[in-house]
Amino acid sequence: MIQTFARRALQPQFRSLARFGQSNEEGDVSFLEQVYQYFDKAAALTNIPLDMLNYYKKTDCVIKFHLPLVRDDGTVECIPAFRAQHKTHKLPTKGGTRLSEHIHTEEVEALSLLMTFKNAVLELPYGGAKGGLKMNPKKYSKREIESLMRRFTIELAKRNFIGAAIDVPGPDLGTGEREMSWMKDEYTKFAGHLDINAQGCVTGKAISQGGISGRTESTGLGVFYGCREILEDYEFCTQAGIPAGLRGKSIIIQGYGAVGYYAAKYMCAYGAKLVGVAEWDGSIYEENGIDPDELQAFKESRKGVKGFPKASEYHEDESVIYKECDIFIPAAFEQTVNRNNAPKFNCKVIAEAANGPTTLAAEEILIKKGVKFLPDILLNAGGVTVSYFEWLQNLDHIRPGRMTRRWEETSKYKLLEAIQISTGLRVDVTKNQQAAKLLEGPSAKDLVFTGLEESMAVAVQKTKETASKLNISLRMAAYYNALMTIHQHIDTAGLR
Repeated sequence: MIQTFARRALQPQFRSLARFGQSNEEGDVSFLEQVYQYFDKAAALTNIPLDMLNYYKKTDCVIKFHLPLVRDDGTVECIPAFRAQHKTHKLPTKGGTRLSEHIHTEEVEALSLLMTFKNAVLELPYGGAKGGLKMNPKKYSKREIESLMRRFTIELAKRNFIGAAIDVPGPDLGTGEREMSWMKDEYTKFAGHLDINAQGCVTGKAISQGGISGRTESTGLGVFYGCREILEDYEFCTQAGIPAGLRGKSIIIQGYGAVGYYAAKYMCAYGAKLVGVAEWDGSIYEENGIDPDELQAFKESRKGVKGFPKASEYHEDESVIYKECDIFIPAAFEQTVNRNNAPKFNCKVIAEAANGPTTLAAEEILIKKGVKFLPDILLNAGGVTVSYFEWLQNLDHIRPGRMTRRWEETSKYKLLEAIQISTGLRVDVTKNQQAAKLLEGPSAKDLVFTGLEESMAVAVQKTKETASKLNISLRMAAYYNALMTIHQHIDTAGLR
């Protein structure tokens, strides 16, 4: 009865809070309003008081400032910069830093809300944040980008918006370990003499700068782990109209950057088949399968997929994403699956590797067609999970396994010796390289990958249990779990 009352009372109130975008009757709404729509649907399932839901929905703080840049030709340009902290109930806040022509205040607010929920779903000790610079990095030189990243870091530090205990940016669209390393270097120059944990101010850094093995692969690998876990569910696959298991499934990917590539790489290694890829310069298709590594090497050399010799079809647009397949993976931008193109899709499952790729209107259309969704706040959380491991490494000032790897290896040899003494068997592993490899202690990357696998498996299982218990979709279950986790924390800690 409580849930029924909350559902009836909440929806009209939250609709009245809509300020951005268009209504559903007119077309797809703005990205921020899209996130709010999903929030509202999940909120209506809870018995959380309406005033608290309204607070959980709103962004705690968002800043905008301009960075002066002296271009290589001597001219001066002002670059808008943003950072949003959606919720600071847990510190530090955590979220990426992107370089994009399309970034604006509402976008970072929406993305920071998704980060709060993503962190809650994976039970990470962070609030959500997101930021970036309004620019196209392809139009700027390395020196210019470095200058902007360093100035951005200083301006954040001056406003107390960066630090291992305050707000920890990470890589996002248009940024990677190079940009994160510049930010770390600048922050340590600014505050390193006062903060022994200064290198934990950002994650996604180069390993030489305090980064961690496996961070580059992490989001795509998390997509693989999540898909593998969910597709082992017989009931889910029956509803989607496909056999259980990831092996043998055909995959089409939109966006073949680091996330798309590593998702394809690990899924194909497990037994799936990549049949189509859409990129900025067109899309390719090959029914017999595309080798992810060969395509990645070609893309790096040609800066696109056009002309890939082992594809039977090339299209100048992204029309390949509408071909028949088992799993479609949007790994590019938000709202790429929308009201206008939703009827064109011929997939069974949409696995969201990008942030917010599906609008509510599109989801409703596709659900009627029987399409199942693996939600972004669950599936693409691999990146922030491994960033958490990197942050812990920076706080501990020691890489994972440094004090235990050799001990674990020695323990295995002692166990083998005990077996030999007890049984009389003699096994000389020095003559068998494969056997010797099995006895090695785990590397830092081994620990990172198994930690990510465990984190994704637990999050998937909890999401599935909630979905089954409440008879709701995986997306609503993930949002519901996140809301209840946030509410439990704040309700216990209090707001005063």
